[in-house]
Amino acid sequence: MNDISNAFTAEIIEIKPAIGSRITLYMLEYFGATVKLRSSHPPEHLKVQLWTNVLTKYNSEGNWHAVDLNFQVQESENIYSFAGSLMPTSVGNYQFTYRIGLKDYPETWQWLGNSKQNGYVKIEPPSEWMNWTKGPSYIEILPGVFVGNFIAASQAETLGIDGVLNLADELTINFPSDSKVIYQKINLLDGAHNPISDTLLLEAISWIDRQLEQGKQKILVNCRAGIGRSGSVVTAYCFAKNPTWSYQQTLDYVWSKKRDIYPHKNLQDSLERLFPRE
Repeated sequence: MNDISNAFTAEIIEIKPAIGSRITLYMLEYFGATVKLRSSHPPEHLKVQLWTNVLTKYNSEGNWHAVDLNFQVQESENIYSFAGSLMPTSVGNYQFTYRIGLKDYPETWQWLGNSKQNGYVKIEPPSEWMNWTKGPSYIEILPGVFVGNFIAASQAETLGIDGVLNLADELTINFPSDSKVIYQKINLLDGAHNPISDTLLLEAISWIDRQLEQGKQKILVNCRAGIGRSGSVVTAYCFAKNPTWSYQQTLDYVWSKKRDIYPHKNLQDSLERLFPRE
């Protein structure tokens, strides 16, 4: 161990939420964390992480993973605050902890507390008062293919949408009998922990294709919030239609259009099985 890593010290001043605490949040509500510490090392040399098994758009499988907490402010000499957040994409009971160290020196990692001192977070179903409940929201991902929330889908005629693929198991749209909107429902369960079967992915992709081939100009794929079930299906559609893209390239493209989209569990395995790359 070299002199730099051997000399690493850090004193924790404050952690929010604290080690061992129990908190409750809504799914799709940001889970924020802050660590205030004292160290002789400048903040650009320090690495501070929240570790958790909460499902997020980057972790649809529920594995333990790191969330980097970024330097925010120097409060006084050698006292620094780091903060970051994640958006839970599934209901359930999860745990979290923290670790700190020096960048580029993995031997310096220090866990804050032991496994018996982990914090606990309970994720409840999405609140009815979140932003996606305030009005119609929809974004074009590929030409003619949009992803959006249930409010946008229910206002399809007003918004000039030709076809609606509703993926929300718990929500139904009843268009008037003389409506020109083509409507299809595929029942999918909310929450990233619920895989979408190969059969239903293929059914959704085929339905979108048929509408475009028949001259429909605006196809809206919706669920409740327009980010999970609909985001997963539109990601699948992009992957199917771009055979040179890897799964990660597909996600990066979709996120460039709508940052809060998240994939459901096993989506990568399903897509790479259904649409293999060379």
